[in-house]
Amino acid sequence: MGQAHTIWMLVKSLWALNFLASAFVIWRLDSLGLQKTYRYFFAGMALAVIRTAVLFPLGPRTKIYYQVWVATQPLLWLSYLLIVSELYYLSLRHYRGIYSLGRWFFFGAVTTAAMISAMTVLPTIAATPVRYPMTYYYALIERGIATSLAIVLMLLLVLVTWFTIPLSRNLLTHCIVYSIFFFANNVISLYRQLGGNDASNLSNISKLTVALGCYYCWAFLLSRSGEDRTASLHLGRSPLEEKRLLGQLEGLNATLLRTARK
Repeated sequence: MGQAHTIWMLVKSLWALNFLASAFVIWRLDSLGLQKTYRYFFAGMALAVIRTAVLFPLGPRTKIYYQVWVATQPLLWLSYLLIVSELYYLSLRHYRGIYSLGRWFFFGAVTTAAMISAMTVLPTIAATPVRYPMTYYYALIERGIATSLAIVLMLLLVLVTWFTIPLSRNLLTHCIVYSIFFFANNVISLYRQLGGNDASNLSNISKLTVALGCYYCWAFLLSRSGEDRTASLHLGRSPLEEKRLLGQLEGLNATLLRTARK
């Protein structure tokens, strides 16, 4: 009983820190004027703060907590989709042809991952916890969404790195942090499903710790000057080689635009 109480107090403390950190990120975005650039990110953070404010006073094993959690979790997934879509648009807004093609891939990948995750629920219905079955179903679906978003962001970073596409320092940081966030949460969710009830506490602590680290990055690495300064992930290429690759990318973009008009 003593150990369970200690773990719960640790989870509660991390949860409170996450709430304060997310509220601080919202304040930072607003004070720096970045809420207009990262609209979906700002709205997603606001949703997370409101949701936590509603859930925090409730007992995690109460029926009202469960109902609010079930009703609001899909909204959180939707915010993730919109945020990644926003990052994708901001990274490729100067390459409309590539962006249009990649947009179909993005929504197709997420939809397919969500459907596959939903289908995995069917063979495991017999093993579903009786008291709160939706938490089990949601965990499977969320892992599929997190996996697809992590892959999409990783592919975007590969594209940006390979062609040395110049991005604002804020945007590059934002993409990297969210890639880490989704990959880490995917691993944690997988561990929780494979580890059973014994892995629940450790996975909760790990998720809250990862989120807290990401909030720290968003709060202190994003800046007003970082929006004006460009950055890119170099691979040790010469400026001439980087210019040639950018030319190839622009040629591909022009070809896709001409094809779309036909």
